[in-house]
Amino acid sequence: MVTPDYTRHQQDVAPGLVRDLHETIGTKDNVFHNLVDVDYDAIVSRPRFLSTQCDDGYVVGLPYGRHLRVFYEFDVIDAVRQHLPRLLNELGELAMQHSDAEIMVLEFNDFPRRHAAHPAMQGAEFEEPTEVMVARCNDIREVELPELADGVSVREAKAADADTIAEIEEAASGESAMAPPLPDDFFSDALWVGLAEANGEAAGFIRVLDGPERRSLAMEEFVIHPDQDAPPVSAALLRGAIERAREDDVRRLSLRVATEAFSDPLLQALDFRHVGDSVIYQRPADPAEVQRLHDEKITTRVRVGKIFGRF
Repeated sequence: MVTPDYTRHQQDVAPGLVRDLHETIGTKDNVFHNLVDVDYDAIVSRPRFLSTQCDDGYVVGLPYGRHLRVFYEFDVIDAVRQHLPRLLNELGELAMQHSDAEIMVLEFNDFPRRHAAHPAMQGAEFEEPTEVMVARCNDIREVELPELADGVSVREAKAADADTIAEIEEAASGESAMAPPLPDDFFSDALWVGLAEANGEAAGFIRVLDGPERRSLAMEEFVIHPDQDAPPVSAALLRGAIERAREDDVRRLSLRVATEAFSDPLLQALDFRHVGDSVIYQRPADPAEVQRLHDEKITTRVRVGKIFGRF
């Protein structure tokens, strides 16, 4: 017989300090956070997440495979500059103990309060940011869908396809990326995951989630295997996602792509238009590795010379 641990359950579902901080900070007019279009209420209401906090704000990490997605919310910008590096180190230690995360990923689109080069990011030892563009089709019911190329097909992916999808992501990301393993909620949190096949071989996948607006969807992951011809596979995956969305009478569909992809003929033909920008920062989750990389950048110099007429 196993006795349930009711005390642990109450701790898991109780609001906790982070939610109290959010309810206090989130009611103010000027809040400093990395993403302006994310429901922070939903994030801090999750029963499982990693977090660290100070008097003026908090940092939350959501494990996603070997990536730790980072969200922060602070009362004043000085608190971000002063506390973010320390809180990230503490969060990284928690991630190394309780998850598979090896890389921290922080997406940033709070540009109106970015304060030039955002020294908090530099002080926290993030790498140079990667630019990302958000494209949106406002009414997918009216666009003309591309024809499927010969030998290319799309089907709904299931949990049994997890290894195949992980192989595609690993091949597309390269040696420096920490793509697999897939997170536990990869399929359960998605409305639809499409898997493209070209001549019987896995060629790419797309993962579609609920969008922030009513009757909208967001394509969170859109990955093509590097050994495949990208244009026909991309067209097939977008066609499959739009057909699936039309079944639920969805209108808006958003897609995150590299900035240089805005001129892609396929996006133009499907009436995707540029609606926003963001940057993605990365750094190792292990604080010891962060310190090692920081030390490598520092070159010690000793100057010997004549000062005020004396040596």
